[in-house]
Amino acid sequence: MLHRLRHSVGRLWIRYNRALATRPLPVKVVTSTVGLALGDVIAQLPLMWKGESWDGLRTLRFSSFGLVIHGPLSHIWYQFLDKHIVVTAPKSFRAVVSKTLMDQLLWAPVFTSVFFAYLKAAEGNWGDIVPEIQHKLWPTLKVNWLVWPAAHIFNFRFVPDSQRVLYINVIALGYNAFLSSMAAAKKVSDPLQVIARQRETQ
Repeated sequence: MLHRLRHSVGRLWIRYNRALATRPLPVKVVTSTVGLALGDVIAQLPLMWKGESWDGLRTLRFSSFGLVIHGPLSHIWYQFLDKHIVVTAPKSFRAVVSKTLMDQLLWAPVFTSVFFAYLKAAEGNWGDIVPEIQHKLWPTLKVNWLVWPAAHIFNFRFVPDSQRVLYINVIALGYNAFLSSMAAAKKVSDPLQVIARQRETQ
């Protein structure tokens, strides 16, 4: 049975890479959509264990961010880094550090701001976009910087260019759950409070 499972996973991996080679953008968009949907479901599990019903619209809004924004922009962003940053030695120490710094100092604040803006717009609360970003951007970035610098050092050093979005979405399952909880929180003074509340309800 284990042999069959390995064989099935191996075939699935081969098919995924073939699709990635022939249709990279659609595959990355689907990957991001699924990853964000799973992250929101993980974030809602403690609430469901308490007896609350699953908020399908929340999951739909969250996953649609992967479909419309995260998948396409991640594809473009990482292609840009690979094509313009230390092209002659893409796996060198200088390349890895440069790409990680650019990702965390440029992409992370922009991505996080767009994330909160998109979800407020998807809820129809356009007037809350600026206050939402002002209130939650900095607390979210502090957690982001605990997770992503190390993850991206590995990413830019060892992960094949075509599989960066897949790698990011696998690593991001827990972080996406955090983002979902941050987006749903009414007030946040300390981002670790969001994580603590999730653990308390489990």
